[in-house]
Amino acid sequence: MTTFIATIGFDSTRVTRPVLTYGLEEGDEIVLVQPMDDGENDRSNEAREDVRRMVTELQPNVTVDPVALDPEEFYEGIRRSIDRIESESDDVVIVLGGGARDIYLPVAFSAFLARDEIHTVLQFSDITGSVSEIQIPNFVDPLSDSVVETLEVIVDVDEGTSLTSISNTLDVAKSTVARHVGELEERGFVHAEKHGKSKMVYPTEEGRLAIDINIF
Repeated sequence: MTTFIATIGFDSTRVTRPVLTYGLEEGDEIVLVQPMDDGENDRSNEAREDVRRMVTELQPNVTVDPVALDPEEFYEGIRRSIDRIESESDDVVIVLGGGARDIYLPVAFSAFLARDEIHTVLQFSDITGSVSEIQIPNFVDPLSDSVVETLEVIVDVDEGTSLTSISNTLDVAKSTVARHVGELEERGFVHAEKHGKSKMVYPTEEGRLAIDINIF
């Protein structure tokens, strides 16, 4: 089962389109995150009811649960969002669709901090109305200096490099490079492909960004 945690404003499409794109099944739950006291707003009420009506027509055994965050308590909003994410036993899908920035930002920030507890992050585009999946980079857990040096070499080459080439560039054992590459793959900073007897390593966008902004 899946728990969708979605920010919502006045447009129900920003929730329903990502949810239906991902896929809705019996027993799933949709948590609609809104500003505290927004329940008195007719347009907000209408958007929530539109979500409830549409999903229950398609899948009657889906739960829709509104949750209110205080728009004036940014850090408390992050705490509550992370608590909700970590309390779920189901797969958690974060839907960054709409809603006031006062609640959108705490939920987005919680997705960054609790990325290991989240299955997928979906974004609804303001420009095209399309839904895309976002890969949240792991910039929280530190890397050792030697692993960062390996990543720097891979990013510098960019088009792909072999373990042997990295080993020669850094003057370290190939087995050490292989261990570093495995750690970087696990973090999503590189991906490796077999080319005959050689393993070629390529940087991902997350890996390039980490080096570009000197996150380590």
